[in-house]
Amino acid sequence: MITPIFFLFTLSFLGNASPLALTDNPQPHPTVSTDSGALQEQVELLASGMQWTEGPVWVNEGQYVLFSDPALNTIYKWDPNDGHRPFIHPSGYAGPEKYSDEPGTNGLLINLQGELIACDHGNRRIVTIDLATQEKTTLVDKWDGKRFNSPNDICQHPNGDYYFTDPPYGLPDREKDTLNREIVENGVYRLKTDGTVEQVISDLTRPNGIALSPDARTLYVAISDGKQPYIMSYTLDNGQIVGDGEIYFNFKSQFPGEPMTADGIKVDAMGNVFAAAGDGVILISPQGNVISRIRTGHRTANCAFSDDGYLYMTATAHLFRIPLSKIPGYTPGGG
Repeated sequence: MITPIFFLFTLSFLGNASPLALTDNPQPHPTVSTDSGALQEQVELLASGMQWTEGPVWVNEGQYVLFSDPALNTIYKWDPNDGHRPFIHPSGYAGPEKYSDEPGTNGLLINLQGELIACDHGNRRIVTIDLATQEKTTLVDKWDGKRFNSPNDICQHPNGDYYFTDPPYGLPDREKDTLNREIVENGVYRLKTDGTVEQVISDLTRPNGIALSPDARTLYVAISDGKQPYIMSYTLDNGQIVGDGEIYFNFKSQFPGEPMTADGIKVDAMGNVFAAAGDGVILISPQGNVISRIRTGHRTANCAFSDDGYLYMTATAHLFRIPLSKIPGYTPGGG
């Protein structure tokens, strides 16, 4: 049994938010604040010692969390009895020589069948991983005969189709790699249940986090580009994008004093978007208004809901969680 370490973090409604320098050191005396004043709330630090934590996912069958460290090429497992430990290593590229700075998996997903789906940076593919045997099976690794750059994050439509982003972050020279790169665009793709794959968005600079609205009629894509720090929204009709995308949320206009972009995003059952950005997670209404903010004091990469009533967050070298019921403005039923 682990003994959780507790930190105090800042939660706020937008009106109480104040600038905070982005750092990997926890705030010394942060508080939880709401529009009616300050209160203290405990947030658990569940795991530390990684390099760059990403892609958390709750596994209901077993009641545990899996999360990636693409830099350490490892998928970790955390549960309340045994704490955290490596679950799969290598999670991605398995060659003897160095491939890139992020050769492991990034985004993780438990699909409609209860299987683990992973964005494999190092092998430039989407894979299914058997949770019992850890055997990997390639779902897709090419579009139009060309290898992907480095699939980053993924979500699944109720009809079984997958949508995933493909920025260059896992390539050997992520920003300048022309030797290994086969697809010019940093695209967004749809993998259909019949095995066909199509590039559905081609004009985003750095597509990153991706998620669907509860009715699966809106696709959200986060752009991790400081010049275009947006979350985009796209209308879907039977899984097909209709028309052009729109800016759903603009971090530059919402937080002009804090340069930040969204990384991973999740959507709760009421349509609220949880966006990992800057030093925490921003809770945004379906209309694009800031509801509240969780400030961890660490660069926060992603988050995940769980059936045990928590929001799990990956931030730099750490895994945290906070009860969803303690987040100002949160509507119960998120998942």
